[in-house]
Amino acid sequence: MTPAVLARQSDWMNLKTNLVWIYDGPVSMAGRSGQFDVGYLSAWLMRRGQVRLQAEGKEVHAAAGEWLLPWPGHRQQLFSEDAELLSVSFYAQWPDGRPFFDHGLSAVFPQEFGSKLELQAMRLLRAAQPHLPSDPINFMRSPISFEAFVQIKGALLEWLLAYYEALSCIGISPTRLDIQDDRVFESLRYLDQLPLDARVRESELASKAGLSTSQFVRVFREHAGPTPKQYFEQRRRDFVRRMLSGSEVPIKQIALELGFLRLSDFSAWFKNFAGMSPRLFRQTVAKSG
Repeated sequence: MTPAVLARQSDWMNLKTNLVWIYDGPVSMAGRSGQFDVGYLSAWLMRRGQVRLQAEGKEVHAAAGEWLLPWPGHRQQLFSEDAELLSVSFYAQWPDGRPFFDHGLSAVFPQEFGSKLELQAMRLLRAAQPHLPSDPINFMRSPISFEAFVQIKGALLEWLLAYYEALSCIGISPTRLDIQDDRVFESLRYLDQLPLDARVRESELASKAGLSTSQFVRVFREHAGPTPKQYFEQRRRDFVRRMLSGSEVPIKQIALELGFLRLSDFSAWFKNFAGMSPRLFRQTVAKSG
């Protein structure tokens, strides 16, 4: 049995989880080929046909009877014309928007290895099925009762446990759980709660940690990877991706939440890292279902 990954309960409580959609059937024409920037986790069980996926300089292939757990970001995918799959897409993210898993993805393994994953996926499908719209990608926008939401949420958490166990068995660990420095943990919590239109002052964070600014930034980078400013900027970027892909909130309103008074400034900022305008990004994501 794979050793359990331990974290403080308060850290697990910060993990945000929601079902984006679940689907069992032929791959849609719009999602069959192209480049997509999704921003959430997915798992595909190939029922029929095959798929080739490229992301982060890595190419993987999956055929009928195999699971493919794709990279949760920009990727290029190509399904065969006869492809059919069981697809589960879901958010499992820390407050800054970083996914529960990313390092080590994309991953492929046989259907038998993921038998519990399939079992929980089918239970999740049964819970969500009565509430799925004709186009599953619109699931998050569909009205449901609180009772139905609780049932789906419970099934999703069981699914997430199976997903966690499957990845743990092939040596892929959750993100952010290897940070042992309390000063960095407290800074991460602060940055996770900071309003998205705020400015990060590394000197203030350093003072709270009892370090000089240069020392603090070095320690933070050693444990978290980016600098505090880069970490917060990534949180802003991930928020925008989620809002554009999972909501119908007007782009101007999203820009205001990030502190942009002019839509042109927001569009230029977004295009600088996404390579396309916010409007085109929303249209592209809508085609990926």
